[in-house]
Amino acid sequence: MKNVGATLAVAGGICALALAAAATPAAAGVPAYLAHNGTGSACTLPTPCGDMTSALAAAGTNGEVICLDKGAYGPGNITRSVTISCGDGLWESPSSGASIDTPAGSDVVIEGLVADGTGISATPVLMFGQGTLHLRRVRVGNTSGSSNPGVSFTPNGPATLHIVDSVFYNIGGTGVLIKPSAGGSANVHIRNSRFAHSLHGLFADGTASTAGINVNIADSAFVDNQGNGIGAFTGNAPVTVSVTSSQITGNFTNGIGVLGTGGAAVAVQIGNSQITSNVTGIATGGSGQIVSFGGNQLRSNGSGNGPVSTVATQ
Repeated sequence: MKNVGATLAVAGGICALALAAAATPAAAGVPAYLAHNGTGSACTLPTPCGDMTSALAAAGTNGEVICLDKGAYGPGNITRSVTISCGDGLWESPSSGASIDTPAGSDVVIEGLVADGTGISATPVLMFGQGTLHLRRVRVGNTSGSSNPGVSFTPNGPATLHIVDSVFYNIGGTGVLIKPSAGGSANVHIRNSRFAHSLHGLFADGTASTAGINVNIADSAFVDNQGNGIGAFTGNAPVTVSVTSSQITGNFTNGIGVLGTGGAAVAVQIGNSQITSNVTGIATGGSGQIVSFGGNQLRSNGSGNGPVSTVATQ
């Protein structure tokens, strides 16, 4: 006859070990401090360092880089989870801001980056890894070159991008380009941000991937861009862009432009938004669709003033 008590005791021990393993926290980093007159690589509060590269190395995985004051801290190459806390514009990096190549499951927060290129031909923020990237109170602008976006989000696997309270301006290429590479997918959330006076404000391009792009935009402005305020294009991956409570005005080609080729679907959904004073308000081509949730001001454009198909809301 089996010893039921012993069996239960063993099972209980296994469960306890499993719970203990599940409760083990991820590797913890440390705070690393930056100051404009900092030196060395200790990056402690009494002896802060003076460059982003040293601070990232000192912080480690899941660590935090903290700017004590405003400084030209240079670029940061990010390969693991980290939080960069630089308040309102304390991290100055004119020529190149951040390059993010992280593995799946990573989480990177960048707050307070100012990458004002003063005419430099470069892409200030590049993300080509996986995981999640948060951009908070970031300012990117004054770069040249039509092939250089302000933010290039080209993940090679599943990835998420959050942009909040940020500004992208005077960029030779697209303000924010969403273009996953082969095997990559993009889930993008944007709130309270401005995209102005660039080639395109935001462009979602599904031609390099088959996995798909989903973009959600709220309370944002796309103004005075040479091409599209918001553009969406696909040939391979399905692309959906949802826009609510936003301003799309004064763009010199299309307020919203959507083009679909190949078999994948591409659509922009708009609600409670202002689409006015563009050369063309809305434009579609191929299988591209623009759908209204209602409450839009679509008027005073040179052409492309609608109508668009309306879908019921629940």
